[in-house]
Amino acid sequence: MKAVYFVSKGRYGMTERSITSLTSQDGRITGLDGLRSLAIMGVTFFHLFPQQLRGGYLGVSLFFVLTGFLLAYTSEKSARLRDFSLKEYVIKRLKRIYPSLILMLLTTLGVFYMLAPTVLAGMQTELLSVVLGYNNWWQIAQNADYFTRMLNQSPYTHLWFLGIELQYYALWPILFILYRLGIRRFGFRPALLAILFLALVSSLWMPFSYEPGVDVTRLYYGTDMRIYALLFGAALGLYQSHYTYEEPTYRKCWYGLFILGLGCTCAAYGILDGSYAITYQGAMWAMTVIFCILIFIAANPYLSVGRYLDSSLFRWIGKKSYALFLWQYPVIFLFQYMHWTDGTYLNGVHTVSLLSGLSLTIDVSAAAVWIAPLAELSLIILLSIWSDCITSSLTTFHLPRANQSFVTLQLVLFLLIALPPFVMAGYGCKGIFYATSHATTRTNHVQKLQEQMKDNEQFLQSQQTESVKQEEPSYHVEQTSSIACIGDSVMLGSAKALKEAFPNCYIDAKVSRYVGAGTDVARSMNDNGHLGDTVLIALGTNGPLDGQYEGDTERLLSYLGKDRHIYWVNVYCPNTSWQESNNTYLEKLSDAHSNVTIIDWKGPVSKHPEWLAEDGIHPNPTGAKEYAHIIKSVMTGKEEPQKGA
Repeated sequence: MKAVYFVSKGRYGMTERSITSLTSQDGRITGLDGLRSLAIMGVTFFHLFPQQLRGGYLGVSLFFVLTGFLLAYTSEKSARLRDFSLKEYVIKRLKRIYPSLILMLLTTLGVFYMLAPTVLAGMQTELLSVVLGYNNWWQIAQNADYFTRMLNQSPYTHLWFLGIELQYYALWPILFILYRLGIRRFGFRPALLAILFLALVSSLWMPFSYEPGVDVTRLYYGTDMRIYALLFGAALGLYQSHYTYEEPTYRKCWYGLFILGLGCTCAAYGILDGSYAITYQGAMWAMTVIFCILIFIAANPYLSVGRYLDSSLFRWIGKKSYALFLWQYPVIFLFQYMHWTDGTYLNGVHTVSLLSGLSLTIDVSAAAVWIAPLAELSLIILLSIWSDCITSSLTTFHLPRANQSFVTLQLVLFLLIALPPFVMAGYGCKGIFYATSHATTRTNHVQKLQEQMKDNEQFLQSQQTESVKQEEPSYHVEQTSSIACIGDSVMLGSAKALKEAFPNCYIDAKVSRYVGAGTDVARSMNDNGHLGDTVLIALGTNGPLDGQYEGDTERLLSYLGKDRHIYWVNVYCPNTSWQESNNTYLEKLSDAHSNVTIIDWKGPVSKHPEWLAEDGIHPNPTGAKEYAHIIKSVMTGKEEPQKGA
């Protein structure tokens, strides 16, 4: 650490004194790389294991606090040395963000153009929003329409975070100028309190805007909803820039507080689901305060916390955090889209012959549960190292003064490393052209799905004049006078085919319906005499069934009772994080309830993509007939019921 002396009497509202700088001799603030590694590990493992690490998304909030802290601290430090330059500020931000971003975009666009070009259709507006820094607002607008959202499953969904960061980069110089004017007029403390007051007021916007049962995309992606974390970090950074560090009196208390904060972070990573109401009603705010405490303690040069966090591994992860963030979701999306994670390519039990006539039996499908995530993580790390090598070489490249053979070897190695991105960049440009030329096609797909659902909604309205009641309880469909069908848009898209298969069924299906609405639907159907002894449920496409919604699922089954035979169609939504966990949960549900039978839709449809609309989730007219046929085959006993895949 080093001491910086300055005269601040009058101008800063302070007397002349020495300030112990947070920065070490190499210009780093101790502990921050370790906290970056904590943030990126949370985000990465949340993307890899969303059902196991439900709160890993909080790493984004930690990144926001770190960004606000560093911008404020470095800006104030430069201003004191009369070295703050808006031009240098902008150039530094651009060099930090765009080389790696453009490289990632062009490379992944090239890969998807070669392997899955349909993903790119109509993506030009999304790419524009990423580059210009408003992707979070673009995603909010897309989420307003269900079918647009389903068709726009994207490898760049995670870049909403970058949109908020870029918007804050543009806003911060204005805030900093106002803060400096406040110091000149009122002094340091009032100016700092103004920033802190702004942070506190903006933090109230999220809990006040939360409404139970309403989609939280606006709360999660909105800059106005998340800026408080950046402002809290800014207030801390400005305070730290004026703070005089002294030998702490109660070391053990500071260490204990840090361990407690770290424990709360790990616990929140594990249990604080992003769909919980408490997340938006105060828990995310509380975690932001905890992150500020962690930064304050880690940056203290008199405590050992920062030195432990600055271990070689944590520093390496922290320095690679931006590249790791950029590459992780495109890699995970590619694995999911190509079905490399569902065991299709690693399926079955294999026997390996050994010496002396011995053999070893290996269940490869079980190993695939771990092989796929490990392969994804390994590829993410390799791509991060590779892209950092490219960008650092391009921004700092110079010919060394050495013998000719050494220079030639360096150039050859550089070209070998740099050649793949230039090749992929060419394909990426073709991918952009493909995305632009197929924009109308994507719009037509959305309109087609909307028309199909609207037509089926009108078809189901004719049921309102019917009053079908169950007269004699039976588990056999042939003897049942009414089958109650409760579902989401997948069932709605197949409503006509289901009605043809079961003329006496009553269907209540709706777009965007999740399992939490199932009990109210069942109650309404019962009140109107439409709830017989056989119930068909198709819920789970729009969100997880386990975790927070286990209570809703059990509540629905409890209301339906043990005397009804319940058929539950498993889900096929391959580009979501909850497909496999939902189907596994349904298997366990069937084991726990003797009157619940799982109908396997995922297995057959995964082998017949021609049954699906362009979004890869909703059945087309052919798929709707197959959907109804599979359900009828199981319910009439012509085929053995299958467990979820």
